[in-house]
Amino acid sequence: MKKKILVLMIMVFVSVALFADVTRSEAEDIALRDSGVSAESVHYMRSSLDWENGERVYDVEFYADGVEYDYEIALSDGTILSYDSEAERIRNGGFISDLSRDDAVMIALENAGLSEDEVGRIRAKADRDDGIMLYEIEFTYGDFHYEYEISEDGEILSYSLEKRGIRRAGRDAKVLERSEAERIISSYLPEGVRISRFERDYDDGRYSYEAKAYSDGIEYEVEIDAVTGDLTSYQEELDRWY
Repeated sequence: MKKKILVLMIMVFVSVALFADVTRSEAEDIALRDSGVSAESVHYMRSSLDWENGERVYDVEFYADGVEYDYEIALSDGTILSYDSEAERIRNGGFISDLSRDDAVMIALENAGLSEDEVGRIRAKADRDDGIMLYEIEFTYGDFHYEYEISEDGEILSYSLEKRGIRRAGRDAKVLERSEAERIISSYLPEGVRISRFERDYDDGRYSYEAKAYSDGIEYEVEIDAVTGDLTSYQEELDRWY
């Protein structure tokens, strides 16, 4: 009887060992081994748990020798579910720039008036868009999600911020007067920039005022909550980039 119990216990321990979830460090090691990159050459590495097609996965990102690597690795058994080969394409395509990933991140953070310690997870990726090499930078601060596109010479091509978790308002909610909404929106625009298009909208269960403006080759888009007057999104984009 004791032998049977001992055998059962061994089987349970073996099963647990075989089917235990992959740890974060193990997922990172799997990604490094697959990429052929040594741990010593990695400038930074970030990994987080996520869901993909109903399965728990690790999103593993790291940067080495001018290349951004992105992996999705199954939590259950360490299988590599996806690999972003775009970074390899960029490297083979000759993305040569004096602007490093860290430099691009600092440009975005300085523009936002924030430090790296203040913001949530930073995503930075080298990309090619319409023949232009650039860095795409994303991070969160408070209720806002920030996105930047920065050229290889350090110019901010576009940036936007969008508020998350906006509450809905009923159709009978009292909205701000147009003149007050224009005043609030104008306060977010640079001095001297005039609104060229203005409208009120009701979408996804809430009222909003939206405005566009254009000045010195830059297009501006501003949206506020039509009930509270709070900023919900803001965008600047260089028109000459296209």
